[in-house]
Amino acid sequence: MLSQNIGRSSLLMLYAFVACTLLLYMVGVKLDVPIISVVPFALFVLVWAFSNYKSLFFLLVAMLPISIEYYFSDSLATDLPTEPLMIGLMGITALLLFTQYQKFPFQVLKQKMFLFLLLHLFWILLCAIQGENLVHSFKVFLSKLWYVTPFTILVLFIIRSEADIRKIFWCLYIPLTLAILLTLFRHGYFYHFYFEDINRSVGPYFRNHVNYAAMVSIFFPWLWLADKWYPKTTFTYKLIQFSKLLYVVAIYFSYTRTCMLALLAMIPFYFVLKWNVMKPVLIGVVVVVVLVVANLVKDNHYLKFAPDFARTIYHDDFSSHLTSTFAGEDVSSMERVYRWVAAKRMVEDRPWMGVGNGNFYEYYKKYAVSAFETYISDNEERSTVHNYFLLIIVEQGAIGLVIFVLLTLYIFLDGNKRYQATSDREKRTILILLQSMVAIYVNLLLSDMLESDKVGTIYFMIIGLLVALNAHLISFPKDGIVNASVSEDANGE
Repeated sequence: MLSQNIGRSSLLMLYAFVACTLLLYMVGVKLDVPIISVVPFALFVLVWAFSNYKSLFFLLVAMLPISIEYYFSDSLATDLPTEPLMIGLMGITALLLFTQYQKFPFQVLKQKMFLFLLLHLFWILLCAIQGENLVHSFKVFLSKLWYVTPFTILVLFIIRSEADIRKIFWCLYIPLTLAILLTLFRHGYFYHFYFEDINRSVGPYFRNHVNYAAMVSIFFPWLWLADKWYPKTTFTYKLIQFSKLLYVVAIYFSYTRTCMLALLAMIPFYFVLKWNVMKPVLIGVVVVVVLVVANLVKDNHYLKFAPDFARTIYHDDFSSHLTSTFAGEDVSSMERVYRWVAAKRMVEDRPWMGVGNGNFYEYYKKYAVSAFETYISDNEERSTVHNYFLLIIVEQGAIGLVIFVLLTLYIFLDGNKRYQATSDREKRTILILLQSMVAIYVNLLLSDMLESDKVGTIYFMIIGLLVALNAHLISFPKDGIVNASVSEDANGE
């Protein structure tokens, strides 16, 4: 019998755990508070975290594509199970920094990318303290902290080889691909791939089709990294090749314009890296953005782009949706302009430190210009400005925007520098990580998804991986195919 092979104390602990789980489940059902039943599981995860925090990190990564939003009330929500896992791993990371600080690679403090990330966090804290709503702003700071701590700081502790990167790939690939297959099946079988029904097909794992397509497009370049890990005759290699087509199909039927643009942007970016022209290209992008913004702001020139309220409508097929976008008659696009105009006026009122993190929604309507109103300007979903750079300057002021822009520049400049100086195998890894960053930044031009667990976590994890690569913390095999063995855990397992 199984019980004969288990120590008496361990058996008693197992019985106690099962009894506690059943008891709390019944209490949860009786009180109509089902979340009570997860308390034993939370305790189990806590014990697991202390004994094997590296495997818990990979579990967290695997949960990202299939996490769900859980609302405790109209004003309080969380992502399950990812956010509790992030908070737990933040505590573990803090404990590691205190008890095993000698294992932390302090040489990363010489990297401008890492320093600007820390400065970005510090400035968010300052903006929270002086914000219009201190409690709300401080919650946003805390959520940012438990994104950065496990996905950047902890990554510097535990990711030491290409085998670890491969584990990250599979932890994301398996659940995300299953979610794609489920979405395509539901969208095709029940709704015949109609444009207006895509949001019904992506739940409960994704809030909407934009959130879904963003994660798919960001992970898409990783397929080109993975196909070099296996011989061309293997099933795994063929599966990855098939997945490339599957992901393109998924992005197309998501009907998300920004993500289609993100895929296209990866092509010229490859040549930017290959030809080593990153610095002039970044300078050119900054100059163009400054000139365009200056032209729109000068003499309120943006008012010339006010939409025709009667003709700015929602279209129920994708071709009309695209056509109306270029004609300035698509309601979702023009609603963005409505909020961008409000954001511009908010910046004029609070230019240096902004209104505080997470406070755009509460205050933007009194700054809006009625000439830009659309049919959906009541904003029942409580969404924000739909441009992350604008959101930062509104909520963190001009100083916050400068810090974030410098962080962005050093992500690509430091990544390019390492790309030019390293071997082919590591070079390919850096290319893929930076192409994922390109997809993220293209999405940020028309969304604010860096605050979501589907996008923000991957953003900070890529920063952690780039910092680790720059610090020579990750080793790569010299042969063509990665060794199947898993690297030894950083915590001595």
